[in-house]
Amino acid sequence: MIVTSITYKEPPTLPVGKTEYIITCKTYEDLQSLYDDMETPGGSLYIPDRAVDLVHRRAISRNTHYILSEEEAVEIRKDERVIACELPAQKRGIEPIKLWTQTGDFDKVEENIDNNDKNWGLYRMIKGDSVSNWGSNSTTEISNKTISTTASGKNVDVVIVDEHVRPDHPEFAVNPDGTGGSRVNQFNWFQYKSALGYNSHPSTYTYSDSAASPNGNHGTHVAGTVAGNRQGWARDANIYNMSFLDSLSGVTDWDQFLWDYLRYFHKNKAINPETGRRNPTITNHSWGYSSSSRLLSDITLVTHRGTTTNVSGYSASAKKTFLEDRLVPVIGNDSSLGFFVYRPPARVAAVDADIQDAINDGVIVISAAGNSFWNCEEFGGQDYDNRFVASPFSYYHSRGSTPSAADNVICVGAIGAKVAEHKADFSNWGGRVDIWAPGENIISSMFDNIQSNDPYPGAVSDPRSVPGQPIYNIGSISGTSMASPQICGIIACLTEQEPNLTQAEALQHLIENSLPEVGSNGNPTQTPYEGFGDSNNRYSFIPKKRSDDGMASPAQLHKNRNTSASGVKYPRVRYQTTS
Repeated sequence: MIVTSITYKEPPTLPVGKTEYIITCKTYEDLQSLYDDMETPGGSLYIPDRAVDLVHRRAISRNTHYILSEEEAVEIRKDERVIACELPAQKRGIEPIKLWTQTGDFDKVEENIDNNDKNWGLYRMIKGDSVSNWGSNSTTEISNKTISTTASGKNVDVVIVDEHVRPDHPEFAVNPDGTGGSRVNQFNWFQYKSALGYNSHPSTYTYSDSAASPNGNHGTHVAGTVAGNRQGWARDANIYNMSFLDSLSGVTDWDQFLWDYLRYFHKNKAINPETGRRNPTITNHSWGYSSSSRLLSDITLVTHRGTTTNVSGYSASAKKTFLEDRLVPVIGNDSSLGFFVYRPPARVAAVDADIQDAINDGVIVISAAGNSFWNCEEFGGQDYDNRFVASPFSYYHSRGSTPSAADNVICVGAIGAKVAEHKADFSNWGGRVDIWAPGENIISSMFDNIQSNDPYPGAVSDPRSVPGQPIYNIGSISGTSMASPQICGIIACLTEQEPNLTQAEALQHLIENSLPEVGSNGNPTQTPYEGFGDSNNRYSFIPKKRSDDGMASPAQLHKNRNTSASGVKYPRVRYQTTS
């Protein structure tokens, strides 16, 4: 989480004549070498008589904190590995400038929000365990509170790979009042097509704010949480949008090519004259791949933890119980729809490889775990090879989905609004989930609330909207799609301060600054996991492009679903784009 304020505290039991110093090294390798010298008795050229007392070993920084005498500090400054050895800034009367401060009501209510209510996730994640019991139900909100941060994502590029992001929404303006132009860079991704060998692609990437263009709410909402100037984290970040989830890109199967464009963009950026370096690239992916739903009557074989069972002769109810006991969620009812398994998550090896290449290039990749009840197991875990057969296809259902389950991607599950430390009931779960963040009833930017095929309850007009211009709203949406951008925004703020941050270092930061445990949402079969939130469940995706039976279908957004009057959760069919 982002540090909101820093008060200097003297290290405990300081030896006489010694105090805390922060040593900054030229490289991480230099820092490790310094550790070896400083912490080994007789190992240092400068302090041969003792192993130096360590205050903080910083996992993602070239700084380390030691207790030294003034004379020792003078000698260490002479070391060729060392840039500086100085007292903590706060002890020298230097305080960080708070880059943004926000006062208001941090709402957790799904409907009937006020157009001045704020994203409760911001308050929850900044305050950490000081509000660990906040919110016994979804109607509770924190009123008239102030939060502030010391970073805002300045000189950081965040890429929202999602539906279309509405560039003119006031949430993305340079100034909080909606003025000053847009921070959404209407970037022409296709300028790289020749260099990448994709000459059949269009020459111009389209950014349309036309009310007639499809989609826009999901991507706009996600971008608002990452970098919105009222509801988001990285309020000074540069926003880029890759909209492959709607028809605006003009490319069939855009998901197969987006990583190439993303990598080329990252490696060929111009030097930022303000910083003298290329901006870091942080990407958010609130989507995933899945396979087609399967009726229970189609399922013939089930493999669970190495044991394969033929279930073709089971009754529907017996098969349902058998599958649920083996981590296969079953939806529907036998009298109307029939029982079925809803869209098992799918891994796409080619895309997983592209993702690894992007991470190796220095792109930080963050993705939503998904919302469809499935376990996301780690590679080599006891459930990783669980599968079922529904002829003619075999489904490895506990390996998660691409991109969230790909190696090294930061996989984000969702905390519910009813109890702050518990997972949202729709969130995917399992050992592959790295971190948890608020994802239920999240307030952020939206385009409109009038599309009959895309109803989001509780949207209200953004007070900064200009009469006569497109309708711009704020509204509440739930899903791991809403949790992932919380983490993306935090990492964008962190990379402002640590511009050379790696994927592994970003994850390490999240783990070290998370709550130690999250609850199980009352389900005794669920296991607590480290981070913000807790454990099990998730919901559906949206069919995209290919509907061939058994084929992996990209671009399903991780959204919540409606609930029938009888309490049965059914998939919400929004639309299907055909190429």
